Amino acid sequence: MAGGQHATAGLGPDDIAELEALGSEPGYDVFLAPARALEGPVEECRSNIALAFHNTKRGVESVLAREAEVAALPGVNVEELRELPLLAQGLAWAALRVQRDMRASSFGTLFDRAQQLRRKLLKTAEALAEASFLAAVDVTAAHGEGHRDVVGDCLGLVALFRRHEEKLAGRSPVTPEDVNEVERVAQQLRALLAAPGEARDDGTSPLLFEATETRDRFWTLLTRRHDVLWRCGAWLFGRDVDMHVPPLLARHPLVRAVEPTSIERAKQQTPAKRGATPIDYAPDSNVRSKVRFMVKVGFDFPSR
Repeated sequence: MAGGQHATAGLGPDDIAELEALGSEPGYDVFLAPARALEGPVEECRSNIALAFHNTKRGVESVLAREAEVAALPGVNVEELRELPLLAQGLAWAALRVQRDMRASSFGTLFDRAQQLRRKLLKTAEALAEASFLAAVDVTAAHGEGHRDVVGDCLGLVALFRRHEEKLAGRSPVTPEDVNEVERVAQQLRALLAAPGEARDDGTSPLLFEATETRDRFWTLLTRRHDVLWRCGAWLFGRDVDMHVPPLLARHPLVRAVEPTSIERAKQQTPAKRGATPIDYAPDSNVRSKVRFMVKVGFDFPSR
């Protein structure tokens, strides 16, 4: 799935095929209740779910290879860590439900039309700004980045063209009728997103609004539990943690093994105090190093 997709934007055939190969309805069923029970802010899922699954799987394998050490850490539920790949597969299934519900409603057609109209108004506005008929800053303020908020972009562009309607008369290919249509489509989309509306005839598909919220709750649950996995990895692997437990959307290891500086090498080569053996010294140094690292990353497992 391409990163940066709008929460309700349609996916391409390859994206959907990837989710279908990855998605797990049993995983969805297992984690539906915990996802719905989440408290606090819910994060919008605009991410590559397949990539998140593969990075999660890799991280779980790395951490649970030292399961005995992880199980001894306070507040860590090893079974929750073990189930993370299944949670990611449940997320894929939740994303598919959004797509299926979108096709079963009028939303998909409206959304496609809104995108077409948005592109027309935006390209026209940019051309008018190039010709100094509009201020570039006003055009920039009228829309956001990418497709994150198509409804908001449409309404912002409508306001821009209406505000300069007299000045643009005869200079713009965008007609008042075009502006009225953009506003009408955007308002219809906003109504569909703001209120669930009527259920489907067969009663088997969730409403688009509810399906989208459920998908975002799955994503939020995954990010929160993956954070615990990463902290476990930080304890086990120190500064090399991202090599073993990659961030959810990392396409390659983000952190290389850090080469010691000349000062650090000199310290490592300093002879131990008389009477101290390597066995006496090494464990204490290792503990101090881990403590310093965990203070730096804010290691704060909840108490049992």
